[in-house]
Amino acid sequence: MFFRTAVLIGRFQPPHRAHLALIRQALGLAAELVIVLGSARSARTTRNPFGDSERASLIWAILEPEGIDLRRVRLEAVPDAFYNLPMWVRNVRQAVRDEHAVLVGFEKDASSFYLKLFSEWQAAPAGFLLGLNATDIRGAMYQGDWETVAGAVTPGVLSGLHTFARTPDFAEVQRDTQATLALAAAGPVRTVGTLLVSEGQMLLRPRSERPGLGLWAIPEAVTAEEAIQTVLKGAPDLPARLRHRLLNNPQRLPGLDWQTEARLYRLPAQLSSLQPGAAWLDLDAVYSQPERFFADHAQGVRALLEDWPK
Repeated sequence: MFFRTAVLIGRFQPPHRAHLALIRQALGLAAELVIVLGSARSARTTRNPFGDSERASLIWAILEPEGIDLRRVRLEAVPDAFYNLPMWVRNVRQAVRDEHAVLVGFEKDASSFYLKLFSEWQAAPAGFLLGLNATDIRGAMYQGDWETVAGAVTPGVLSGLHTFARTPDFAEVQRDTQATLALAAAGPVRTVGTLLVSEGQMLLRPRSERPGLGLWAIPEAVTAEEAIQTVLKGAPDLPARLRHRLLNNPQRLPGLDWQTEARLYRLPAQLSSLQPGAAWLDLDAVYSQPERFFADHAQGVRALLEDWPK
């Protein structure tokens, strides 16, 4: 059976030879291939070092030398929604725009659960196994093992990875990787986050340490009182919390066992006695600039404000 649309969902961090084989399989099944770039518009991490435009460039670098008609391939970036899976499924469907597509993919581990979420699409499991995974490729890249990387990716992608490895962004990811390893060795992290909102804005502060140095974050500490003191001077009286949400998705901070109980408070007016670095930021920032937020904090803010189902 030949379909109008084939779908391939992945993070492509980075795209490798197994992805190329999947793309070829998909194009043999349908007239058009929609490649869904998952984890879109998020800050760089050890697990997701490449931005959306960089991943798109690497995918084109795979396809162009293969003689594939690029007019048959469409890239769609879809952000994560750890705490609202139905919304993520809906966003993928809207990006694909075909109710009778064929979904191609590997069922490699628990991260492939999404393959079972689209019952209206025909499933087409990969007809091969090349023994490649992006986790090992990233690890080799971080260690400077370019021989291993070269064996797993195409020459065009290898060139792109070499270029990325010479950028300040790569150096930042390397530093965050080392900080994550050190933090993981110290054991589980349990914090309370306090999201204060008023007059269409939220009170945040950029992180002062790695990982995520400089990224906007919900104020968090061991207790709610300590979290509030990181952004406000003194000990203001707060109204009762409006709602709370446990931020505990395993992929929120890969490599760390870090859970945050985020609490929402609505203030009648903005408080001005702020700690250095703290600032009132428009609520719209979680929609317009999610890549500037630490971990899953943009999702956490949305979950609290929109009261996502638990």
